[in-house]
Amino acid sequence: MDTGTILGYAAGYIAAMGGAFLLYLPVIVLLVALLIAGGLLELLLLPFIALFRRLRRRAAPDMDPSWLLDRRR
Repeated sequence: MDTGTILGYAAGYIAAMGGAFLLYLPVIVLLVALLIAGGLLELLLLPFIALFRRLRRRAAPDMDPSWLLDRRR
């Protein structure tokens, strides 16, 4: 095997890798775009998420449910 054959094989492998990369490039771009869009949406909704968490952490009022069973009414 001479040098030209080895260089030809190397160029073929590099071309195959480049072709596979170009084949999957739209999927990679779409994935990156969806990740960026999701991050921006989360940044926009961050105040609402904080408000929701604050409302969920608030303690429930201290109510005694025994008035439901009161037969004197």
